[in-house]
Amino acid sequence: MCGISGNFGYIERHDFSAHVKKVSHLLSRRGPDQTNTIDIENFFAVHSRLIVQGSPDDGVQPMRYKNIAILFNGNLYNKDSLKVDLESMGYKFNGVSDTEVVAVSIYHWGNKAFEKFNGFFSIACFNSDKKRLTLARDRLGQKPLYYSQNDRSVFFGSTEGLVPKQFCGSPRKESFIDFITFGFIPSPNTMFENLFSVNPGSLVEFSLVHKKVIIERSLYYWKPTISNEINDLDNAVELITDSINNSMEEGMDASIDVACLFSGGVDSSIIFSNARNINEDIWAITADFGQHDDADSRSRSLAENLGHRNHLIRNISNEDVDDSLRNTSSICESPFDDTSVIPSNIVFSSVKNAGYSVALTGDGADELFCGYSSFGNLSKQEILLDDRFDFLLRRPNKIFSNFISNYKGINLERFFMFEEELLTDLSCNGFKKREWRDVIDTDYDPLHHLKNILNELEGLRPLDKFRILNLRFKLPYQMHYKVDRASMYNSIEARPLFLNNKIIDAALSISSSVMLKNGQKSILKKIYQSQIQHSGWRLPKTGFGWKTDSYNNIFNTQDNEYLKTHTGIDGLSLLENRKSDDKRGFYGLFSLVSWLQENIWDNALDELFKSKVSKLFDSRSKKYNKIYSESYPKKLLHQEKRSVLH
Repeated sequence: MCGISGNFGYIERHDFSAHVKKVSHLLSRRGPDQTNTIDIENFFAVHSRLIVQGSPDDGVQPMRYKNIAILFNGNLYNKDSLKVDLESMGYKFNGVSDTEVVAVSIYHWGNKAFEKFNGFFSIACFNSDKKRLTLARDRLGQKPLYYSQNDRSVFFGSTEGLVPKQFCGSPRKESFIDFITFGFIPSPNTMFENLFSVNPGSLVEFSLVHKKVIIERSLYYWKPTISNEINDLDNAVELITDSINNSMEEGMDASIDVACLFSGGVDSSIIFSNARNINEDIWAITADFGQHDDADSRSRSLAENLGHRNHLIRNISNEDVDDSLRNTSSICESPFDDTSVIPSNIVFSSVKNAGYSVALTGDGADELFCGYSSFGNLSKQEILLDDRFDFLLRRPNKIFSNFISNYKGINLERFFMFEEELLTDLSCNGFKKREWRDVIDTDYDPLHHLKNILNELEGLRPLDKFRILNLRFKLPYQMHYKVDRASMYNSIEARPLFLNNKIIDAALSISSSVMLKNGQKSILKKIYQSQIQHSGWRLPKTGFGWKTDSYNNIFNTQDNEYLKTHTGIDGLSLLENRKSDDKRGFYGLFSLVSWLQENIWDNALDELFKSKVSKLFDSRSKKYNKIYSESYPKKLLHQEKRSVLH
């Protein structure tokens, strides 16, 4: 894992050097072990490295191979097979690092190399002969990459903060609406008008033409497609079994010991069980937030059933939550309305404290294998619309009602409005349009992000559309954003082993009907039910969070005035319009205000800000009020926030 940042074009070197010094703390968290720079005509870059493969002398970056300069952030699962292919064509290698394989692959295959890479990555590649910079991300956007461009140069970096603010432009008004709707900012946009995120599974090429930097091309090299090739459950089980078995050893490759995040649920149990078959001494790490009485015992019992003793359970306290909440804006950099980033940060902190730098995770299984309840709900809707079951609609209402009684929370008025259902579900933790359309004066439609994808999926079944929307939207912008920020804040490489290309391709070849034949994630459960017999698998799916009495006081009147001043958004009116009893929107609005305070500063609002900061933690729920006031003095909080800005 690494942090990368650089410039292509025309800029004074001392300007970039000053920028690198200013953001060195961001780079050091992503790459604490080694930092190096490269300075070629029209290209200057810095790379900070977290060493998990090879030695300090092997895989040093930025790396040069002939006319190619590479900055690689990620892990390449198939480096050995690519290396064999390249060696058969006469190429020689000096070490064992995946970075060298990446450099030689791009030199030989050009942009076609990205299609061959199996892993997670963000890559900056400079071709000194062609004066061309290529930025690329992995298929599902596990690793971030941002850029800002003007006529003379382009800056890029692993996070928003690694691109100089003076290049980013003003805050993008539409992004406030995007955030209110989704709880995050979908690519390629960010919170700034001239700061962009490279889309997952895509590349962007910049060239120097007549002393100007232009985007030569921007394209997707991969998009998920469902082939529906496998329509038999037994064949599906065999295919997924083989793909997981063939992927595990690749995912375990490292020069250092790796740990496994272990909740005792389906996904982490499968990863843990397979990892233990490869390395019986691997440590399982469990964080118990106390939100379920059996959380601790479930993971402990399963570990014991597997005969495994290397099991660390960390009990999470209110103080842990307090510390993580206090650092939310530093962890995320952009507004992010998903409270699970707080426990995620605590989990990866536990991994670091245990002495590990790599953690195996089960992320992505829900999206690949239809693990969310929405998949089951849509499946029931599809059955009712199947011609074979038309009789249900013609029979007395009792039959119809009984059939859908298991569809919890169904809105009968929108029962057949599949696309509306899809769009609403993928609005995640944000405010639905019906909640803010009368509060915010705008014609902007944030759902265009989803509608554009749906237009590409014309003719597919609703379930197929929903599967792809989760992979192209929810997974990269919510899950991967959270995991990348929380893990890298603690200098941990998170490896989601289900997201090996072999498993992705296998899952996408299975029809939705087979995938949900016996319920959510039924294929995975069928494969491992004999290997892992545990009652925890029969428990309802639970969220990743912590106990709290209320979110309501995290966002207050003074916050609201600040928000209205800068965005025109009346947050309290939004909350009043919520039709759900879940008030998690308070946290989202708090996240937005915190971002505004760190990125918008003027003297006229200085006093308002001081007042707001002085009351920030006093405004929490009564349960945590004492903790906040005692553990983090208001004066220190103000000083810390001021230091971030200067």
